[in-house]
Amino acid sequence: MAEAIVSVTVQKLGEFLLEEPLFLFGISDQVKQLQDELKRLRCFLKDADEKQRKSERVRNWIAEIREAAYDAEDLLEAFFLKAESKKGKGIKKVCRRLACIMNEAVSLHSVGSEIREITTRLTKIAASMKDYGIKEAMDGERLSLFDSLREQRQSFSYADEHNLVGLEQSLEKLVNDLVSGGEKLRVMSICGMGGLGKTTLAKQVFHHSIVRRHFDRFAWVYVSQEFRRRHVWQEILLSLSYKDENQRILGLRDEQLGEELHRFLKRTKCLIVLDDIWGTDAWDGLKHVFPHETGSNIILTTRNKEVALYADPRGVLHEPRLLTHEESWELLEKISLQGRDNLEPMLVKKLEEIGKQMAIRCGGLPLAITVLGGLLAMKNTLNQWQRVQENITPYVSNGGSSNGSKSMMVADVLSLSYEDLPPHLKQCFLYFAHYPEDFEVHVGTLVSYWIAEGLVMPVEAGMTVEDIGQDYLEELVKRSIVMVGKRDIVTSEVMTCRMHDLMREVCLQKAEQESFVQVLSVSLTNTSRRVSVQVHVGAEEHRIERLYMNPQCRSLVYLMKNQGSQWTLLGKISLRKMKLLRVLDLEGAQIKGGKLPDDVGDLIHLRNLSLRLTNVKELTSCIGNLTLMITLDLFVKGRLYIPDVIWKLKRLRHLCMPSELDPRTKLNLSTLRNLQQLWDFPVGQCNPRDLLAMTSLRRLSINLSSQNTDFEVVSSLSRVLKRLRGLTINVPCEPMPPPPVDVTQLVSAFADLSELELFLKLEKLPGEQSFSSDLGALRLWQCGLVDDPFLVLEKLPNLKILQLFEGSFVGSELHCSVNGFPQLHSLTLSQLENLEEWVVEDGAMMRLVSLELKCCKKLKSVPEGTRFLKNLQEVEIGNMTKAFKDKLASGGEDFYKIQHVPCVVFEYCDL
Repeated sequence: MAEAIVSVTVQKLGEFLLEEPLFLFGISDQVKQLQDELKRLRCFLKDADEKQRKSERVRNWIAEIREAAYDAEDLLEAFFLKAESKKGKGIKKVCRRLACIMNEAVSLHSVGSEIREITTRLTKIAASMKDYGIKEAMDGERLSLFDSLREQRQSFSYADEHNLVGLEQSLEKLVNDLVSGGEKLRVMSICGMGGLGKTTLAKQVFHHSIVRRHFDRFAWVYVSQEFRRRHVWQEILLSLSYKDENQRILGLRDEQLGEELHRFLKRTKCLIVLDDIWGTDAWDGLKHVFPHETGSNIILTTRNKEVALYADPRGVLHEPRLLTHEESWELLEKISLQGRDNLEPMLVKKLEEIGKQMAIRCGGLPLAITVLGGLLAMKNTLNQWQRVQENITPYVSNGGSSNGSKSMMVADVLSLSYEDLPPHLKQCFLYFAHYPEDFEVHVGTLVSYWIAEGLVMPVEAGMTVEDIGQDYLEELVKRSIVMVGKRDIVTSEVMTCRMHDLMREVCLQKAEQESFVQVLSVSLTNTSRRVSVQVHVGAEEHRIERLYMNPQCRSLVYLMKNQGSQWTLLGKISLRKMKLLRVLDLEGAQIKGGKLPDDVGDLIHLRNLSLRLTNVKELTSCIGNLTLMITLDLFVKGRLYIPDVIWKLKRLRHLCMPSELDPRTKLNLSTLRNLQQLWDFPVGQCNPRDLLAMTSLRRLSINLSSQNTDFEVVSSLSRVLKRLRGLTINVPCEPMPPPPVDVTQLVSAFADLSELELFLKLEKLPGEQSFSSDLGALRLWQCGLVDDPFLVLEKLPNLKILQLFEGSFVGSELHCSVNGFPQLHSLTLSQLENLEEWVVEDGAMMRLVSLELKCCKKLKSVPEGTRFLKNLQEVEIGNMTKAFKDKLASGGEDFYKIQHVPCVVFEYCDL
């Protein structure tokens, strides 16, 4: 990971040299020398990163380079911020500039001296490679982590698997797909995280009797990360040919080998398994010998979904699932207890109780269950099983060995995925160590952290750093390292994600090894550059008197493990010693006095500040000093006073305003030209024409009055906000309900919207031609619509999410026509107090997956047409009458309407 940190620093030094040569006058040579020294060391870091696992000398050497790179970046950034603050024009600025020349000369000399000190440190670090035997330690470990784990992980087709659980349906489907192909090459991919059973499933297909009758010849080759093309081709041809051909094949040149293999596959129906293929480059190196016109097929196993889609976009892609709790215990029982007839029945019963609890802790990962089962199979007493249960995580990860000496434990298998990551993704992966176990990570927040710390680097014109950050996350998903929680139905972007518990253990181990982040819960003394303070589950209040922070800390994040808890900072927060912070997330904090200290203005490196759901009532004007700010979340509890200094934060990209502003607040936001997202823009305390300067906006939430002039201004924004994709319009009902308005002009002005939310009283719903043809999500609140809105909305061609909330519809009947809502995926009807009847015709909403009905207590029953919704996967019924629930329950008169739905949930329907 040090390679990534050094690469970022080298790039930033280059940007300083190119963009700010005047400020570097007199010290540019020192900066260039520092950059060159870092470049030289970077050449060794890739090899060193691999070797540090087994050598403390190498580990310490890498740490020294990492710290020096951080120090260089911090030093130069602080210098440029100070210099930038003195930029200006006009006679007063010129006079001030002349008066400061001597001070700046002193400052330049001081910075030049510090740069020379860092360069000298790096020169000594480079020299220590020889003096302290670092190079010998690196060279001596000829067998790298990749090599040793690859040897242990290598698969063979003849290594049969007997304990198969949860694979039966997958096996049957894959076999059928495999033998039903035509005379063109097809690639079948089995994709998923390490330890999921990909190779096991491939073996079952490979040896299946139907498959054996369908193909004439078979080959199984283990590829791995560091594959050699000649070796793979050679292994395939050796497996397909007769043994007396072996010597001749071994003597073939590469081109001869490729040609002969190509001819063989074209005339003979073969099945080839390429096990554990890691990258698209490996497929590019191998694919030339596979003919298109052939009866041969290929099965490949991979952790990277991108490889599968790249090899054959139209091929069969199978992603094995994690085992259920029941399947986990079935597998664990087979391995640990089967055939142990000598155990007493009462003991077996107790072991089963403990075993079921441990099976759940394996998170459905077959490899973890297999490792655990192998350990338990050698333990014969209740006490021994209980000891394993008490230390389940290290037992599963390292097979019960404190030094992980047993061959190929779970942590080793999962570590391979980390070691294969490119440098920039290793840092992004380690950021997950901030989060507690089973925490649902909000991707937007995570990416904002990455951006604030400079982990996301622009790579091509036209892409924002947010887009690139999303791509980083998607790559971690494709590599089966991160699991998707929710996807945005409209954009398909990942909204929330999490890590498997065992992958998280690997993440924590690597983060500790790299000194990347320190997690604090009881101890509040920090020694790392990143800190995650986590509130215990169930804690009503978490009191913190004082934080002892590392002055070099770059991020401080507070996380509530459950939504009901809150934590309190009783002592004043002293930020004076944390001047290098890039990220300060205080979400949920109850700060004494309800005010941030003035020394927050000293955090000149800060890019991300969140005061979400804090009790802060007033911002200090020193916030205006934080000119590097990118993300500012001011969605506090209650009312907030903001001094008119936000205009100084010209690099802001994401701004969330409070729901209620102190009446004294008057803001100028016209300078925020880089804003991508603006939430709760208050027209009463800001000039709506400020929005005309925000040409990069993608998401806008605006609080209006009911005056028509406000709507005219918003409509006029469509001429300049060409990138706007999400729009929320809110007209508050207090202090008195506003009159109904016509938003037809406003809605039709934005022709490219994909999401629209309206919180206001409408005269009528605009016609379908007024809405953007790209509209994918529509949410309505308090609209007071009398006529059935479905008559219009069911004609929108790309609408995927429709949510009608409290007061949006006050009529009594909704009707979905044949072919209506052709793309609708999710429908919510909530607090429609007058709704009595809902009709769904056969052929309507044919793609509906999710239905949510809440607090529509006059509704007599779900529509008869619900039974025609064959794609419906989940129905959630909440706050409905008991009679309504009873009719839908198993055996009820309406049960037939939803009996095909896999998941039906009732909440608060028994009152």
